[in-house]
Amino acid sequence: MYRSRKGFTLIELLVVIAIIAVLVGLLVPAVQKVREAANRMSCQNNLKQIALAMHNYEGSAGKLPAGMDQKLVGPMVYALPFMEADANFKLFVFDTPKTWWYQEPLNRPASTGTTSVPRPPVQYGSEGRIKTFICPSSPNPDTWKTVWMAQDYGTAGVDYPIGAATGHVFSSAPGSVVLGRSNYVAMAGDWRYGRAYHGIFYYAAQNKISTIADGSTNTLLAGEFPSAPSPFADAVLGQGNCGPGWVSTAAYSAFGVTIDNKGWGVFGSHHSNQINFAWGDGSVRPLNTGAMASNFGLWAALAGVEDGVVTGAAE
Repeated sequence: MYRSRKGFTLIELLVVIAIIAVLVGLLVPAVQKVREAANRMSCQNNLKQIALAMHNYEGSAGKLPAGMDQKLVGPMVYALPFMEADANFKLFVFDTPKTWWYQEPLNRPASTGTTSVPRPPVQYGSEGRIKTFICPSSPNPDTWKTVWMAQDYGTAGVDYPIGAATGHVFSSAPGSVVLGRSNYVAMAGDWRYGRAYHGIFYYAAQNKISTIADGSTNTLLAGEFPSAPSPFADAVLGQGNCGPGWVSTAAYSAFGVTIDNKGWGVFGSHHSNQINFAWGDGSVRPLNTGAMASNFGLWAALAGVEDGVVTGAAE
């Protein structure tokens, strides 16, 4: 008497499982590549919006914002009304009797060393997650332990305001909790070689797109700036990743680029082998990370507004 067999033998089941495992192994890298490609496009779109906001600011004010003003306010703050972040802009107190913006209690809470954020206000002037400032490939900004607010190098009164702290200025807690994060920073260029290598967004600069001597298509406007492990081990600033905020000053090209995203305070990217940049003409084009790390002269020339080296090299 013939009986039909229902089900699988153990060997058949193992073969099916093995086939499924192989298919999953082939599919996962493909999905990851598609996701990263989408992240790169989203990142480039963020920079496009930042570039358009800066151009629109110039159209309204007749000039681009400075890389840092007399109270150490960075240029991204001035661009907020032109990138659908007017609500954040209206909360920021520019006309404060304090010397620096971060000393204004409505902009940032006083440093206590604790992560407990005092309220009110409901939202501080430097607070707020703005999607356009976050690269989707970046680690969760909530994991950042501290935020740098300014880069002050060179000569006081010439390259940064008199009285400002020299070097990288970081926020301790609870300001480090409050400050809105950013994976993008405006380009300040280099302070060491004179005005020729100053960037579009230098201290107290009043540049216009039309007056960039090297040409707007050849000059970096803003770029990716990753979070990276903090070099600090003290209890105030804390260990862990640090990065800029959207209120931070423009960043210098002088420190080069980071390839492995382990260098803090420098331009870099969480994308493989490339850093996305917005250029003076409003376009967004990537630079090869390795090429920029190994050719500082080219990197510095791309950041400077009138160094005489005209190149739009990308990739």
